[in-house]
Amino acid sequence: MRVFRNLLATAYLLAGAAVVGAAVCLLTGTWADRVEALLSTFAGRIAAFVALGILGLGVLVNVIATYVQRSEPACVHPGGDPAIEVSLAAITSAARRSAEADDVLIESVTGRIAGRDRERVRLTVEAIAFQDEGLDRLAERMRARVGDACERLLGTTDTEVRVRFLPSKTTIVTKEVPDEQ
Repeated sequence: MRVFRNLLATAYLLAGAAVVGAAVCLLTGTWADRVEALLSTFAGRIAAFVALGILGLGVLVNVIATYVQRSEPACVHPGGDPAIEVSLAAITSAARRSAEADDVLIESVTGRIAGRDRERVRLTVEAIAFQDEGLDRLAERMRARVGDACERLLGTTDTEVRVRFLPSKTTIVTKEVPDEQ
């Protein structure tokens, strides 16, 4: 899908460059006779119509996507009840506080609201572990604490928690370069 999207973006860019280049040449007078000669041929007119069509479709798709795009929800409705709202900031704050432990450093907690009725939350906890072994158990404990805190404190039962461990050590490689003069 990404390759197809890149191909469409490249075609849109090339069509835009062709249309803008032809318009600039026709309007400024430089090479106007060459562009007019190119557009007087059948292949030149077809290429111009194809470029204009691609450009027009691209603009139409962008305008429709702008009007159709929904804003990101900011509140969760526990149990699908629209009368109850819990903000995403409250959920991430509770998740950050409950994920803290002596052997980890919480780097960030991000949340995303999902579900048709906005009843589920997907949390990603990025942490730095101060140990190298037992990360599976540590992640399970953090996941259980965050899920329990979201359920007890905020009433959100449909919480998916993902724990990512970031590297705790960096390796610096020093290479000596011979002195060249």
